[in-house]
Amino acid sequence: MLEDYINILDLCETSSGGLGPGKRYVIWVQGCPFNCKGCTTPEGIPFIKNNLIKTEQIASRIIANKKITGITISGGEPFMQASKLVNILKAVKKQRSELDVIIFSGFKLRELDWAEAYDLLNLTDVLIDGKYVETLNDNKGLRGSSNQRIHFLTSKLEKQKDYFEHRARNVEVHIYDKHQTIIGIPNKSLSI
Repeated sequence: MLEDYINILDLCETSSGGLGPGKRYVIWVQGCPFNCKGCTTPEGIPFIKNNLIKTEQIASRIIANKKITGITISGGEPFMQASKLVNILKAVKKQRSELDVIIFSGFKLRELDWAEAYDLLNLTDVLIDGKYVETLNDNKGLRGSSNQRIHFLTSKLEKQKDYFEHRARNVEVHIYDKHQTIIGIPNKSLSI
């Protein structure tokens, strides 16, 4: 049994198509050290207590959600809570190994050189790395700016390379009882 908590900004449990191929469960973690100008999720930057949820609870929700084909993790900065995400993904993979994992990180792949980061990378199929640079937003693909790199860490999503690099951008609005969530990579000209 997992007994720890993860600090999240938000979850999309209703399946999104805005942050990866297929229908995705999306986790936005709270806290990011980068503070990139033009960040699409500035409310995720502060290192504050937001929504503490048991990792076991999130894993159970993902396992039970038969509508999804994958998991996308963004933020904030996912690698600031790497060990918590490892606990979630290990539990999920035991029962739903078919689910692929995409992570957006401001860290470059070569900077992810600590034990928990390695553990998280070993459970990741695609890493989109690098800080967002507003002036390099070229409105292309599933990354915010052209300096960011898409790393296929497994072969699970390699056939989707064109989707990651050249897909038309879109955003979705999910409306819940108490809040709304905007999901996706907006075009540079779109202001939300």
